[in-house]
Amino acid sequence: MSKALTYLAKTRPEAASSLLDFYKHSVKSLDDKTRYLIQIVTKVTVGTERGLRQYAPKALNAGASREEILDAVLMAFPAAGLNKVLDAIDIMREMDLLPEAPNTDSVVAEEQSLGMLERFPMQRMQCVQRAGGDLIVYRTQADAVVVYSARCPHSKANLCRGTDHGTQVECRVHNWTFDLATGTCLQPLGGSGLQMVPSVVRDGQIFLEA
Repeated sequence: MSKALTYLAKTRPEAASSLLDFYKHSVKSLDDKTRYLIQIVTKVTVGTERGLRQYAPKALNAGASREEILDAVLMAFPAAGLNKVLDAIDIMREMDLLPEAPNTDSVVAEEQSLGMLERFPMQRMQCVQRAGGDLIVYRTQADAVVVYSARCPHSKANLCRGTDHGTQVECRVHNWTFDLATGTCLQPLGGSGLQMVPSVVRDGQIFLEA
């Protein structure tokens, strides 16, 4: 229950009870899978990430396929618009709830290079979008970088959309904070660190190692 609904239940219990009863009885003819898929449509429409993270796994557990979850996200387009739909797709990909996109050898080959070293400022978080998952590139020295998976090891949220504190990045979901030079989890202490991706600087260019 959200904080606002909890507040309403305490200050206007009759209204809150009527609201919940209305919702309960208005969907009683729907099976769980259908109800959760509809919830996905509504959460995308209003742009509620927390609700989307709550109901999408429920839809999967109730028997929905990843293709059906993707279709539910796309059905929100007329009311939600393209940006909210794309944000929802990012979240669903982070949670591994969407079907895998087809891959080709040519795409893989193109993605081995992350670009010229000079395009990455010193000690600043930079993100590189890739079909296989976004990466964080952090230049620690003039000729050295570290590369991490952008997925938070705790919530799987995309840290490229987290809070950039310069030398640290904070996950927007549960506020876990990571040191970008080492990948260490600073908050909470003892939490899992960032997943490092092997890379090498060669001829002024950053390459992922096989």
